[in-house]
Amino acid sequence: MRRKAVKRKDVKKSKNKFFQFAKKKNVKKPFFSIDSLFETKKKVRKKEIKEDNASINVISTRLFGSIVDENKKYFESLKTPFDASGLNMMFRTYLSMMFLIASLAYVSSFLLTFILLLVLRANLFYFVSGLLIFPTLMGAFVFLYTYSYPTIRSSSRKTNIETNLPFAINHMAAVAESGATPYSMFKILSHFKEYGQISYESERIVRNVDIFGLDITASIKETIENSPSEEFKHFLEGILTMIKSGGNLKRYLKEKSNEAMFNYRMSRQKYTEMISIYADFYTALLIAAPLIMIAILAILNTIGGSVFGLPVDLVIKIGVFVLIPVMNVIFLSYLEMTQPAM
Repeated sequence: MRRKAVKRKDVKKSKNKFFQFAKKKNVKKPFFSIDSLFETKKKVRKKEIKEDNASINVISTRLFGSIVDENKKYFESLKTPFDASGLNMMFRTYLSMMFLIASLAYVSSFLLTFILLLVLRANLFYFVSGLLIFPTLMGAFVFLYTYSYPTIRSSSRKTNIETNLPFAINHMAAVAESGATPYSMFKILSHFKEYGQISYESERIVRNVDIFGLDITASIKETIENSPSEEFKHFLEGILTMIKSGGNLKRYLKEKSNEAMFNYRMSRQKYTEMISIYADFYTALLIAAPLIMIAILAILNTIGGSVFGLPVDLVIKIGVFVLIPVMNVIFLSYLEMTQPAM
């Protein structure tokens, strides 16, 4: 009996603390139950155990956490892209990992350079120079890459969202026609992984409602703050306005669907027109011009002479095996960078 009384007392205490937290976070009141409390507690405990087992996070924070705290002002510009990158860790932990990974890169490259120079029997000048320059460059490169990674990831997520947005809006408009609630629309959308990062954002909205007890407006607002895409932000802000003002959400989604599909078709048409220009440019510069140049050089080789002091046959080999392939690679790389995501 005493044990049961103690358990009931603990439950009551936990319940009071939970309601105090819920009041601060603007959490819905009706969803609470004793079962859900213990279920949430189990999930949190599992997450804590998982984080404890993530040794690299713990080690990096213990070793470099104080350094990060002292120099945090220098990394303020990284906070916004980090929040938009979707990385599942704290900002302080990521900064600590940056220092840890860069330090490991420096130490490992130092050891490898040391062994390599010993094997090659380098003289003292090259030995000292190699140990000073190469590890430093490797550590700096790794640090800069980890520093820019949240920005790269955020940009990738933005591209993915904006590519799939027209089709996701079209899907939401179709679901809204059946009279579904905004929560149901996002829940349905979260099950379709074909929409990429939009499915992930929808899953976060549903998670905030189901697990953390936020209402749908607060959950959408939280997603708006951390989304890397301005187009997606404007779209969610429109949904938020429709919900708060009691506007016609079906009509809004239908109009946004038509607008998004029109913009998508226009961008594809514009890119198709650009491709035709690129094709003419490629034909003139990388097909016709090399043929003419090779013909001229072949005639010049029979007559005798040189080009900038180099034998004509050497110039032909350089053009055929180096210059033309490099120009083709540059052209294809440019096409790859300018091509809109599918």
